[in-house]
This record gives sequence, C-alpha cells and structure tokens, in this order.
Amino acid sequence: MGLPAPAPAAVELRQLEHFLAVVEEGSFTRAAARSYMVQSSLSASVLALERELGTNLFIRGRGGAELTDAGWTLLEPARAALADADRARDAVAEVTGLLRGSVRVAAVAMPRSCDLAEAIRDFRDQHPGVDVHVIPVGGKRMTDLVADGAVDFAITPRVPRVSPSLRFEPLLRTPLVVIVPTGHVLAGAQGLDPSDLVEESIIDLPREWWSRELFDRWVEEEGVRRRVRLEVDDWLAALTMVQRGMGIAYGPDACIDRDMFSGVATASLASPPQWELGIASRDQNLRGAAGRGFLAAYLQRCRGGVADPAGERGTRAHRDRSRMDRGEKRTA
Repeated sequence: MGLPAPAPAAVELRQLEHFLAVVEEGSFTRAAARSYMVQSSLSASVLALERELGTNLFIRGRGGAELTDAGWTLLEPARAALADADRARDAVAEVTGLLRGSVRVAAVAMPRSCDLAEAIRDFRDQHPGVDVHVIPVGGKRMTDLVADGAVDFAITPRVPRVSPSLRFEPLLRTPLVVIVPTGHVLAGAQGLDPSDLVEESIIDLPREWWSRELFDRWVEEEGVRRRVRLEVDDWLAALTMVQRGMGIAYGPDACIDRDMFSGVATASLASPPQWELGIASRDQNLRGAAGRGFLAAYLQRCRGGVADPAGERGTRAHRDRSRMDRGEKRTA
C-alpha cells in the first residue's frame, strides 16, 4: 500500500507578491529585478501558484506577460490578501512599539525641496524594518495606481480628472518654463509665445506626462501647430540633452536642479501653465502604520517647499491679466 499523496500547499503571500509584481511590471524580467530575484526563481514561484490554482494566470510572450481571464479574476483578491496581511503585521507592530511592513509610493521627478531620496534615507535609519518601494510612472497614471490600491500614495502633479475617492494635498506650485543651453538666443527671454518656439528642436516628454499635456494645451490655445521630432521618457535625460546642445525642452521650473545642470538656462512663457505637485491618497486611511508613518515623515521634511519660485518672476502680472481675460479657464 503506497503512501497517500501529499496535500496541496496553500497559496503563499510571497507567491501573490510575485504575481502582482509581474502584473505591474508587465514582464517576468522586470518583476524579478524589482523583487531582487533571479528570473528563474520568480518564474518558479508564479508557476507554483498556477499549479496550486489549477490554471494559467499569464499568457507569456516575447512582448511580456499578459493576464488571462483567471489572472484578472485573481487580481483584486491578491491585493486584498496582501493588504490584510499588512494590516495584521501593523496591528502587532503597533502593540509592540515596532514599525514594520512595506510602503509603496509612486513618484515623478521633483524639486530638491521635496526630495524623496532624503526622506527615504532618514526614514529607513529610524525604521530599518520597513521596506520602501518607489514606482516611477507618468503623472496621469499615478492616480489610477492610488485608486486601485497598488500604491499607498503618490507624489504626483495635480491632474483635472481625479477619482472622487481620492484626495489631493498640494505641496508646491511652479510655472512651466522653456529650458535651453546656456548661451542660447532664448536664454533669459521673457513671455515667449508658441510662435517663438515652433522652429526650435524641442525635446518632448511622453504624452503620459502632465508637463507634456500642459505644454501641448498652451501651444494649441494659440492655434500653433508643431511637429514632435524627439521624445524622451526621462526628465534627467531631457535636461542632459539640453545641456549638450541637442535642443530645447520644457518643464516645471522648480524641478530643474541648477547645481547638477549648470549648463542650462530658462526662459519664461507668456501666461505660463502652472504645474502643481502634491500627495494623492485614498480617502480612507493608508493601508498600514508603515504607510502612514512614511507619509508623515515625508510631509514633515518638505513642508518648506517652493510655493512661488523665482522662475515665475516677470510673468506674474502678464499671467494674472490673461487669466482675467480668459475667465480663469486654465487648470493648474
């Protein structure tokens, strides 16, 4: 008489974490890198989960990994299970006076006054038991990640279409400016119109970035047509290209690190669009003590952020008059 077959192992939280990592990254390779694992180990974890559930969760291909119908069905329960586990750990940690768990934050490039890296360093020195994950993504997608519970909160530009279940706490407001190489004919210019820029080689940001949408609207409102010739999905790369004389760019004035990019100058726009940075979070409490603690530490660090940066000088009166003429139609 043979031994009875072993009972199937229960689904493990780690397997669900790996499943969600693949979903959010779109590929096993990027998910493994994010999880600090070799790809074969992460793939084995997901495969074990599929065997336990008796179905494939992903369609694997050269272009990445896509969810099957079963995978879509598992998505929300997986997120809920991990959130429940975090709450359980937090409840115990609060009783014992320890802060443990993990924090997931979506973030865009930001001014030094609101530097996330410095906040992470200080927070981890005080709470080494907390894992901090920073998810870079275009500004317009960030609120979706918050609403879906994929991140605890987002440091994001204010966008006009925000879920009613979210709240936005502003940190700073800064105008969009044109960024040019030092010595460029437009360096230091005031009140530029779209017609002053259409013949220039513009280094564009992706359409998913709020800065790009603000710039496109500003150009379109003046009835000017332009051609997109170069697009870069990285703020620092765009500034580096400008510094090397490859073209001009645009972006939030307060987000230009003038110490790092001493070879760039700026020019102001006529009636410049306003770019506002803030914290997007769900109406209910963050999912755990770690998230609440990190957000409190970050806000405490950057409360002195730029409210009305120097880059806006020389355009304020022009902008105010234009806003009165337009009846305050522009949304920051």
